[in-house]
Amino acid sequence: MQTQFAEVNSTKPLIVLSSFHAYLPGALFALVFMTGYAANRLWRGLRRQTLSANNGKLTAIGVLTGLALVVIGNFALNAYWQGKAEYAGYQPCPALTLLTNRITMQDWSKNEALCFDTDVRRIIVRGTPDETRQLAIHLNAREKQQQAKQQFLQQEAQRKRDSSKG
Repeated sequence: MQTQFAEVNSTKPLIVLSSFHAYLPGALFALVFMTGYAANRLWRGLRRQTLSANNGKLTAIGVLTGLALVVIGNFALNAYWQGKAEYAGYQPCPALTLLTNRITMQDWSKNEALCFDTDVRRIIVRGTPDETRQLAIHLNAREKQQQAKQQFLQQEAQRKRDSSKG
C-alpha cells in the first residue's frame, strides 16, 4: 500500500499500480476461518470429540464471506487507486501495450506516447518502483540530450546566417 501511495504521489511520467493487494483482505479473512476450522478439527480429533455441524457451517460462511470480500475488495480498492491516479494526472495505458505478462498490474502515464515507446518497453519489464524510477531518469536524460541537440542546431543555423551576411 505504501508503494502504491508513493507511486501515485510521485512526479514520475509513468507509474505501475498493482491490483494484487486488493485480494489480500478477503483472502486473509477466509484463511482465518479455514485455519480456525482446521485447528478445531485437530484439537477435537486429539481429544476424540465429535465436531458439531455448526462449526462446519460457520467455516463455510466465513470462507464464502472471504471470497465475497475478495471480489468486493478488488473492485473497491482498485477503484480507489485508479481515482487517485487520475486525480494526479495519470491515464491508463491501453491494454497490451506494456506489462503484457503481468495481469495484476496496470501502467499509468502522464503522456500516452510513453505507452508505445520502445525505450519504455525495454526498461519497464516487471513494473517495480525501481524500474519507474530508472525510466524517469532515462526520460530526463533523453530530454536534456534533445534540448542540447536543438540548441546546437540553432547555434549552427545562426552561425551560417552570420557567415552569409559577412
